[in-house]
Amino acid sequence: MNARAARHVLFDLDGTLVDTRAAVECSYRKVFAEVLDRDFPPPNLPAEVFAMRPVEVFNQVEPSRADELYDAYQRSYPTCSDHVRTFDGAAELIRDLIADGRKPSLVTNKGLERTLLDLSVAGILPEHFAAIVTAEDTVERKPHPAPILLGLERAGADAANAIYVGDGPQDILAARACGMECISVTYGFYEIEELEGLSPRAIAATIAELAEELGVGAFRGTAA
Repeated sequence: MNARAARHVLFDLDGTLVDTRAAVECSYRKVFAEVLDRDFPPPNLPAEVFAMRPVEVFNQVEPSRADELYDAYQRSYPTCSDHVRTFDGAAELIRDLIADGRKPSLVTNKGLERTLLDLSVAGILPEHFAAIVTAEDTVERKPHPAPILLGLERAGADAANAIYVGDGPQDILAARACGMECISVTYGFYEIEELEGLSPRAIAATIAELAEELGVGAFRGTAA
């Protein structure tokens, strides 16, 4: 569908609305130093470590202690929250969508506590969203469609009148499995080469380009 006509715009969080790379790295460094007495990153982790979920990282590093390491990560993340940054224009984009009478929602693989912490740092209020879906809400994670389907249900939205925005291949695949198109952004955790091959509806390199694709803010009312 035409992204500018989508009444419902569902967003990923990390790498899409907020830049958490430095906070994630801070948390990993603390956990590796305090629990494993090791430096981060270890040599056996792939280059795309920041695109991996913490549980995946810990299962590769020390499978027998993955739960312990994840619990330590959960405790350390709030102490690193001052490293969270908002992508320029993200909060304004959400407000512009609302001003246009459109309904933003949030669908993330991240847990609720860290999601709310990141939104607070970003200056985005949870009540700005018609629906919020976090890791606790579904057994499955993106690229499985379940989180986005639940987001649509909670927002009272139809897939035919909605679009998803995210920075990773899992976002494109999850949206497509729901019968939705996806706008990919390249300012997050993934390179453009990883996204182009999956043929998202559009690729935006900045929040301004994303706003133009969605037709909001300075681009409100401009031709599609």
